[in-house]
Parts: sequence; C-alpha cells; structure tokens
Amino acid sequence: ISGMYMGEVARVVLEDLARQGLLFGGHCDAISVPHCFPTKFVSEIDSDLLEDDDRTFQKTYQILEDIGVETVSANDCANVAYVCSLVSTRAAHLTAAGIAMLLNRMNKKHVTVGVDGSVYRFHPTYPKLLDEKIDELIVGDIEYQLMLSEDGSGRGAALVAAVATRLKEEKLAALGKK
Repeated sequence: ISGMYMGEVARVVLEDLARQGLLFGGHCDAISVPHCFPTKFVSEIDSDLLEDDDRTFQKTYQILEDIGVETVSANDCANVAYVCSLVSTRAAHLTAAGIAMLLNRMNKKHVTVGVDGSVYRFHPTYPKLLDEKIDELIVGDIEYQLMLSEDGSGRGAALVAAVATRLKEEKLAALGKK
C-alpha cells in the first residue's frame, strides 16, 4: 500500500490485462519489465484523470510511450487510468482500515494521527480517499485529524527508543525499591 509497491501492483494488473489481449493490442513486453511502472506514474495518471476534462490522457500516453508501449489507444489510456485509480483507492482504504481500527480501540474524543510518506504527500486523491474511508469506519463521535509528518520513520524510531528507555528505567527503579 506504500509508494514502494503501488506502482508495481498497478504494473502487474496492467501486464495481466495486456496478456489477456485487453490492453495494448495484446503486446505486453514493455509493461512486463518488473518495476518499470513506479508509483510516481500512478500519481501522474490519477492527476491526468482529474485535470483532463476532455479525456485526452496526454500524461498517460506520454508515460506509456516512455516505458516502451508501442500500441496505445484512447481506450487503453482510459483503462490504465481506471486501474491506477483502483490501486490508489485500494491503498487508501487498506490504510484507513488500520487507522480506524486503532482510533476505535483507543476510543479517545480527539486524536491527531501523524502521516508520513510520498503517497500521502504527493498523490492527488490519496489524502481525500483516506480521510473519507476513515470517517466511514470509525464508530461513535471520535474526532481525528490527519497531520503530515516530516521524517515520520526517523521520529517514530526515536520515540520507540525513548519509550523503551523509560520503561527500562521504571522497571529498574521498581526492582531497586523492593
């Protein structure tokens, strides 16, 4: 569900559709190269879908040409855009399920959730999809706020180390008092 995998998930689906003869006139050589379709392309194609009222799919055509797909139709571009939107929605919904479960378990009136990552930061629809699905999944009147966190992985590791140190000190203090 992360930026490391979304592009590859989309590529595998597109390759399968091409092998079935449903995309690119059945030609799948270009799309069958592992990791040739990074998550950045998923974001750009989703952006193309949002910005392109005429459905010319200029960015989508360009991306497919850049990776070497030779026969691209307007229908192919529409289907590629659809696959990318499904992969993006899937990722946001899976993430929302985890966050909503934690919010429901915590059952606090208001919680701020730190979110880090290129998908949340740069994808055109991911933050909205995530927020809408969390709203749908939380129980009761829990209020939450998603907040972009810079370097969340590094800060998370530092927080875990600090908590572990504090717990160790408390345990040692408790043993010393007995």
